[in-house]
Amino acid sequence: MYQVIENHVVRNEYSTIPFTWVRSNEPSNGICIMLPGLGYSTQRPLFHYATGMCLNQNIDVLQINYQFAKDERFRKLKKEEQNHWMYEDVKAVVEEVLRETSYEHCFLLSKSIGTIPMALEWVKKDFTNKSIGIWLTPLIKDDQVYHALLKTDQPSLCVIGDQDHHFIEERISSLKNNNLVHTVVIPNADHGLEIKGDILASIETIKRVIEQVQEFMDKFSDN
Repeated sequence: MYQVIENHVVRNEYSTIPFTWVRSNEPSNGICIMLPGLGYSTQRPLFHYATGMCLNQNIDVLQINYQFAKDERFRKLKKEEQNHWMYEDVKAVVEEVLRETSYEHCFLLSKSIGTIPMALEWVKKDFTNKSIGIWLTPLIKDDQVYHALLKTDQPSLCVIGDQDHHFIEERISSLKNNNLVHTVVIPNADHGLEIKGDILASIETIKRVIEQVQEFMDKFSDN
């Protein structure tokens, strides 16, 4: 069994970040920190099933449900300032929630815009240590995200559809030059990792992605 803790962290007068921390009642050596997309929340299928998968493997889950997309101040900022805001929101939650915990394994699972603060942490390593990365539909057009993946010294899984508007074949192919990066390209899948106009194929795609995530996490978890 497990307990669900829902709360929020106040970083400053402009930023309050809700989170959901799902903790096993049994000792756990691992945690998965989830960074959703702008319109793809942690309640959507990929995160929902990934959460269930983690709990089945006795891996705790921290879902960071940042709200910056609804903030007028955020929308008026320059891109670099937005990136900093996102990163500081994520960092504030992780440091506050996990300050009295100790996990042997830390997985970062991000999707879409969530790959931006993840890319920054991949370089800074301010709140994680020896993390393992799962990048779903990364914003590969963004140089920070691309170079963080290309040059990573940490095991990483990259999953993207070839119909994703962020898909760049040359950049995805170049990731093969890093042996720590395992790349999965889903044919006909869009940015939501769905197949337009085909519900059953979309369901199969979700299944395939979760299978890839589970296989990848199994390599680095001894729970």
